[in-house]
Amino acid sequence: MSGKKWVLLVAGSKGWENYKHQANVCCHYQLIKRHRIPDEQIMTMMYDDITDNQKNPQKGTILSVLEQPKNVYEGVLKDYTGKDVTPENFLNALQGKFTGKKVINSCEDDNIYIYMTGLGTDTTFEFPEESLHASEFIAAIQNMTDKNKFSKIIIFVDSSYSANLFKNQLTDNEKVFVLTSCSEDTEITPTDYNKERDVFISDKFSSTWFQFLDKVDYDTHTFHDLIHNNQSKYMKDDSDPCPCCFGKLDVKKHYLSEFLQK
Repeated sequence: MSGKKWVLLVAGSKGWENYKHQANVCCHYQLIKRHRIPDEQIMTMMYDDITDNQKNPQKGTILSVLEQPKNVYEGVLKDYTGKDVTPENFLNALQGKFTGKKVINSCEDDNIYIYMTGLGTDTTFEFPEESLHASEFIAAIQNMTDKNKFSKIIIFVDSSYSANLFKNQLTDNEKVFVLTSCSEDTEITPTDYNKERDVFISDKFSSTWFQFLDKVDYDTHTFHDLIHNNQSKYMKDDSDPCPCCFGKLDVKKHYLSEFLQK
């Protein structure tokens, strides 16, 4: 492809009890950097309040599901932290509007990948102090579609009830694919409990995704493989919170390298 690849990683919570969300973002950042996406095309949003938390036995560290690196916090460029982790900044950064910080300056040939991990309600994705409403998110995507601001968008949303953000909203958009961790009436499943920290460091959806990304060849595997191959049975196991797909972009045709590799 001739265009750029943009990545937006969002941890929507704060506080030690929500450790897994910032751990997820840092873990994902490390996987993306391994595949050489330039930092100017990666944006991260995380409150950044757990590495120096008094409950952290090793200050300056965040653990994740990856064996390497052990400390996924090291080297992460944090573009939006603290009070700047807001729905307004998220929507503006996504659409390339001025925030005073890094934004996605995309054009019609570019691919965009968005990963969001945090708390959810029936109609919102929660940020530390405010809520992102489904209608706002859909309006931003539609605005970008109307202005030819991208070639394709893939969105992964990992929060309880996350299907509510997109249900009956993206059925006709052939340039967008969304995978949510939960159906409209289910909650996420925390995983990878760390006894020393007394927290979960991920959840079943993100842990499965990262371990898949850690092992596969981005040039030969598609996003569709995550849902249907034998390495990721969870993604089709009805006994667990069931991931849901939205939009019409056919991810069977698109390799991971088209979004997550230079």
